[in-house]
Amino acid sequence: MSAPAPRALRAILFDFDHTLTDFGRWVDWAAARSDVMELYRAEGLDPERVTRRSYAFGLFVALDEALAARASRVHADGIRDRALAILEHHEHTGAARADWLRGAAALLELAADRDIALGIVSANGEAPIRAALARLGAADRFGAVLGRSPLFPPKPAPDMHREALRRLGVDAASALGVGDSPNDMRAARAADILTVGVLGGEGSEERLFQAGAAWVVEDLTVLPALLELWTSAV
Repeated sequence: MSAPAPRALRAILFDFDHTLTDFGRWVDWAAARSDVMELYRAEGLDPERVTRRSYAFGLFVALDEALAARASRVHADGIRDRALAILEHHEHTGAARADWLRGAAALLELAADRDIALGIVSANGEAPIRAALARLGAADRFGAVLGRSPLFPPKPAPDMHREALRRLGVDAASALGVGDSPNDMRAARAADILTVGVLGGEGSEERLFQAGAAWVVEDLTVLPALLELWTSAV
C-alpha cells in the first residue's frame, strides 16, 4: 500500500481567547451579562425565565430568539445590534490588557518563516480582537479575522471557518484548526479541517478528543513539533 501524498500546510485558523491570548481574563463578563439582561428587561423580557445560560454570548442568543418570537425579527435585530455593542464595550477592556499565551508569539514567527497564512475565528467581537492584535504588534499577521456576527451562525457551525478559508484562498485539506473548546473542534471538523485542542481553556483533554481533536496539547509550545508530523495525519 502506498503512503498518502504529503499535504503542504498553508493556513492555521485559531480561536482567540484561551488559545492565542488571555483576552477573556481581563473582561468583566458578569457586568457584560448584567448589562445585556437590563437591555432585554427594558423590552419586557424576564431573562431568568428565558434562559439559565450564564455566559454573555449564550445569554444574548437566547434573549434575541425570545424577542424575535415576541415582537418581530426586525425589532429584535435592532436590539441585537445594541447588545453586541454592549459586549464589545466590555471586551475592549480585555483588548487593552491582553497578552499572548505561552508559545503563541514564537508560533507566529514560525508561520511567517514558512509562509503559512493565519486566521482567527472567534466568538469574541471582531473590533476588540483587532484592537488587541494592533496593541500586540500583530495586526498584519492575520489575513482573516472573524468575530461573532449576525452574518454567520456561531460555533459549532462551520460557517466562519469556511469563510476564513475563502478569504485566505486556502482549501480545508491544507489548513489546521486550533482552539480550546469542544465547539472549536466541532466547527473545524465540520469544515473538514484537521484540529488541535489546547488545554487551559474551556475543554478538558477528554472533551476535546470527544469533540474531534486529532491532537490535544498543553500549550502552543508543542505545536511546532506537531507541524512536522502533520503530513501523516488522516
